[in-house]
Amino acid sequence: MRSFKCLVMLLALGCLGCGSATYGDLGRVSGKVTLDGQPLPNAQVCFQPSQGRPSFGMTDSNGNYELVYTATSQGAAIGTHSVHLTTATDADGNPKPELVPANYRGEKSELRHEVSAGDNKIDLELTSASS
Repeated sequence: MRSFKCLVMLLALGCLGCGSATYGDLGRVSGKVTLDGQPLPNAQVCFQPSQGRPSFGMTDSNGNYELVYTATSQGAAIGTHSVHLTTATDADGNPKPELVPANYRGEKSELRHEVSAGDNKIDLELTSASS
């Protein structure tokens, strides 16, 4: 009986995500990340709006990235975002050396960017000199 109740609850919760769920207005975001003028490969890029779901991307060997909002939606919510980056782990979660200066990581990041409807090219030019 307990298993049945758990199954019913899981199905009910699953149905909440079904149907024509909308994520609000999104803008497509891509760009290039550089550190001291050089491409920054294998960096995780996060755009966090003041409210709502963040968007993520990973730089390629040339420092290029494109944000993903969900598994089926590319882009980021329209509005102002706090942007933070890290190289502390690779795409599989394996630890790597951190190359991103502290003022661009986590909640302490000083980067802010506006995402508009349509296509947004947002290059992130990082410097290792502290500001």
